[in-house]
Amino acid sequence: MPETLNIAFCLFAYRPFGGLQRDFYRIAETCAARGHHIDVYTLEWQGAVPGMFNVHVLPVKRLRNHERSKQFAALLTTALQERDHDVVIGFNRVPGLDLYYAADPCYVAKIRELHGPLYRLTGRYRHFAATEKALCSPQSDTRILLLSEQEIPKFVRFYKTPVERFQLLPPGIARDRMAPSNAAQIRENFRNEFSLGTNDRLVLMVGSGFRTKGLDRAIRALAALPDELGGRTTLMVVGEDNERPFQRLARRL
Repeated sequence: MPETLNIAFCLFAYRPFGGLQRDFYRIAETCAARGHHIDVYTLEWQGAVPGMFNVHVLPVKRLRNHERSKQFAALLTTALQERDHDVVIGFNRVPGLDLYYAADPCYVAKIRELHGPLYRLTGRYRHFAATEKALCSPQSDTRILLLSEQEIPKFVRFYKTPVERFQLLPPGIARDRMAPSNAAQIRENFRNEFSLGTNDRLVLMVGSGFRTKGLDRAIRALAALPDELGGRTTLMVVGEDNERPFQRLARRL
């Protein structure tokens, strides 16, 4: 394999605040810093495009998620055939990957836990189950990068995936996210800035996609606290989404 690689990264959408997207960016950035050539294939790119990446936004026109995924996979296959890549890395389920970064849990296992048999007749289920099978079946050569060891038995159960194709990744925490030596002073300054008393409680929720992450449930849980505790508890949300329906819910409760 050459010292300088042509690497293709594939993901449905890049948004600067998404966890999966941040993982993608750090990995791609590290590869670029080591001198490798980076092509990124996506449906959507939000924010400035860094000069170290060649970003290709594929023109998907479908509206429903599984149909967009299917069209993206078809366009991606054509685009990859037009360029000579040494490695193809995917952060969502699309066929033909060398490496699949499985940030999401096993789809088939999750659906069987949440839905009855009729859901498996839907076009959405059939599409995403088929794309997962294409990556995880014994006939595939795709290596699977995992963040959670608990997911391995699920893939093995439903797809008979050979265990040697899994690679468990260590938790990655940037050094600037670790508590510094003056953490206590930072905490005190923060609480003073937001008028939080010594006995006040602060609940912090971090994540974009508020409905998926359960912000409505967090608001309802806060409203259900006893008056004494609820009166000195503040919920702070850091993320990107339409906040208005959740603000209305908070006012109503």
